[in-house]
Amino acid sequence: MRHRADIVGAVDFGSREIRVLIGRQESDGAVRIIGHGTAPGHGCVSQGVIQDRNAAQVALKKALAGAEKEARAKVRSLFCGINGKNVETFIREGNVKVEGELVERVHMAEARDIASRDILAPGKRIASSISAQEWYVDDLRVLDPIGICGQVLKTRVHFARLPAAIEDNLVACIESQGRELEDMIFLPLAASLGTLTPEDMELGVAVIDFGRSTTGLAVFRDFRILGSHSFEWGGYHITRDVAAGLQVTFEEADELILEYGISDEFIRREFNEEEQEEEPEPEPEGPAPRHRDRKEPARIKLKTVVSGAPSIVEQSELDMIIFERAKELLVKIRQHLNARGLAKNLVRGIVLTGGASVIKNYVALAEALFQVPVRVGQPNSVEILPHEVKAPEFAASVGIVRHAFEYRTAVRHGRVEARGAMRSSAKRLAGFLRKYFF
Repeated sequence: MRHRADIVGAVDFGSREIRVLIGRQESDGAVRIIGHGTAPGHGCVSQGVIQDRNAAQVALKKALAGAEKEARAKVRSLFCGINGKNVETFIREGNVKVEGELVERVHMAEARDIASRDILAPGKRIASSISAQEWYVDDLRVLDPIGICGQVLKTRVHFARLPAAIEDNLVACIESQGRELEDMIFLPLAASLGTLTPEDMELGVAVIDFGRSTTGLAVFRDFRILGSHSFEWGGYHITRDVAAGLQVTFEEADELILEYGISDEFIRREFNEEEQEEEPEPEPEGPAPRHRDRKEPARIKLKTVVSGAPSIVEQSELDMIIFERAKELLVKIRQHLNARGLAKNLVRGIVLTGGASVIKNYVALAEALFQVPVRVGQPNSVEILPHEVKAPEFAASVGIVRHAFEYRTAVRHGRVEARGAMRSSAKRLAGFLRKYFF
């Protein structure tokens, strides 16, 4: 009989879609996605904040039902991603002396507590991922310090701090479905867990998670996180510009962006990529023709323009709008990396994930701007059964699943203290023992 901890549920409250995945860990450690479900998130969530609780509950119910039906299993708790402009991130260290020269669980808890003290604030909650914690015994890095001999234990932890109201509303939404929130993870970290290889993590890489209303960033090198951030803009800003410039609906703007993408001609012009000049064809003998055929500019027939606006526009107008906004978003990320001295660590380049990363030529634009290798990150390190999940927009969701299994393993081994459903189960068991045996 399979233990309940072998199956986890993950939810990503996105602005475009609410996604639920159910994963199972096999006896050999392999992770398999056995169920997935989605529901439109428009109007429910924006920049990681629930906007309409009733609508979010309906969407979560639909996505959860689809995932559980496909998995033929029901989950009692969910792991959740957090993101948005209201989420701050910190990397802090904590040191404790080891009494008895043997590291115990209490030393780890004290070190984490010391690391978090200066970021505690009224009305705020903090979260950290087991994958973004480092441990050192007498300045020697170890994977699991429990039982290691030494004088001083040090930890280096990545924290995400968010307003309590954000977590409370996420909890209420999850509990409305009869489930509990087991743990949270900062979404850019989840996207990294879902896409990066060990070589990426060691050599140095940045993950850019392009969402609908937010963009997440995480930078790694030597298997440690160097920095992270959540920007308060995403692919929707390109959509808004196209809708405003061409006076069409947001839906048609999205269709145009996906169909035409970022103009490779504009990329060449902007970054001075010289085209190979073709040798001129010899002039034909005899009298010169009165005129030469000139190539007509490409035009686009629009479907949903407002009254009085032109229904046919030149493609170059659309190309300009998409290019300028897409470039602006990447420039902001480059400025952030340069200001914090992180750009020098991108030996393996940049990995783009999220729904907006599939825009045509976004990779080419990023390579021209950052001057490092760039690729679109597909979910990896799991056996993904549903074809729909093999896409960049599911990278963070897959990463939440991976985090879930790492978290449960750490709880069982005493490396972290349980919260959410596992803590509730422990409390119920303790209450039962006290009532009937003590």
